[in-house]
Amino acid sequence: MQSDGLPLNKGLYFNLGGLSCDCTEEVIEVMAKALSGENGEKPDIWAQHESPYVKSLIELFSSRGLLRLDKVKEQLDAWMANKNFVGGKTFSKPRFGPTPHELNLVELYLEAIPAEKFGIDDWALLIDYLVAKYMPDGSLATEAEWLAVRSVFMGKVQANIANLGAAGADMVVAAMPNTTGAAEEAFKPSDLIKNILAYERARCADNVQALADSTRHRLKTVIMAHEQQRMLGATPPKEALQSTLFDTFADLNRDWRRIAVTEVGDAAGNGLIASLKAGTKVRRVEQYKGACPFCKKIHGMVFTVVDPDKKDKDWDTEVWVGKTNIGRSGAARKRVGDRLVERTDEEMWKVPAGTVHPHCRGTWHVLDDAKPTDDPDFAKWLNNLFASNPHKHDDDAAAKKVVTPS
Repeated sequence: MQSDGLPLNKGLYFNLGGLSCDCTEEVIEVMAKALSGENGEKPDIWAQHESPYVKSLIELFSSRGLLRLDKVKEQLDAWMANKNFVGGKTFSKPRFGPTPHELNLVELYLEAIPAEKFGIDDWALLIDYLVAKYMPDGSLATEAEWLAVRSVFMGKVQANIANLGAAGADMVVAAMPNTTGAAEEAFKPSDLIKNILAYERARCADNVQALADSTRHRLKTVIMAHEQQRMLGATPPKEALQSTLFDTFADLNRDWRRIAVTEVGDAAGNGLIASLKAGTKVRRVEQYKGACPFCKKIHGMVFTVVDPDKKDKDWDTEVWVGKTNIGRSGAARKRVGDRLVERTDEEMWKVPAGTVHPHCRGTWHVLDDAKPTDDPDFAKWLNNLFASNPHKHDDDAAAKKVVTPS
């Protein structure tokens, strides 16, 4: 494929000529989003977040999700080792359903079959059962709401208290409401914040539900492939299956961590920008190991907060609630016909209000004196919280009096 005379990177060539334009675009996007830093530096996705405002929140959400995945793995291992076999009775194969009664029927049916007698349909039913039991839809939606509410309002905390340290931030996170309804009752937020909450809750819920679906699909794929070999007369070693499952769960753990880091960062970034008056200056902060080339480039850039309904917003110098890269690309080129051509500036990534890409840890530093929007109820809630817990943040020298909006 020609590239208009532009040199490819150090002799690394991809033969994309046989692909469609859409497939080529997908390959280019994946390559552009790869998070390999300079000199082979790789990000440590398990490192604690650099911002005290969201660090404990990310760790809490991560641990809650990983515990769910651990229970699925633990129980799958137990069934495969025949530890749950009861025997003595046989049951008709039940229709799968997520209600407690339906799950109980599935459990009774599976307990009556030794693992070596499981058919492909039985293994598939077991996976459906385990995911429904430990990653149920309603519980995941609750987790998503829990995360969205705390993340958005920790952005507001940053707008009200500059340089809050870890001890004070942890105290605030622990005191936050669990639901959007409770948060609206406690803080009386603006319509803009309500809209952010609705969006972030829906976005996070979609991502965690997608992970549950992915868990179900990927585990079935691994086990069915193993069973296929056995049914065809091969004797695939059990150790190979265990190794593949181990790798699959490791990937799922990383996926949950990605959701935690990315969704918290996006919601908190938008919550902060929404809580600052138009005209406030903010600096982008991208100081973390393994930051991608784009994020390294935007570190330190200064933007002016503007209202989202402002006309002719400047993508290079202004930031607003809801500013995202949806529809834009991190890849410098695109395929048009049989050629790679440069993208226009309007097609390229810009600095968003939240995170740039999955695993992004970008945050903001408010340059001006704190200028929160008129939200006296939230400022009052923060002041009362710190006043009623005077010693919980004694080690936090930066915990200052909340800025009450004028």
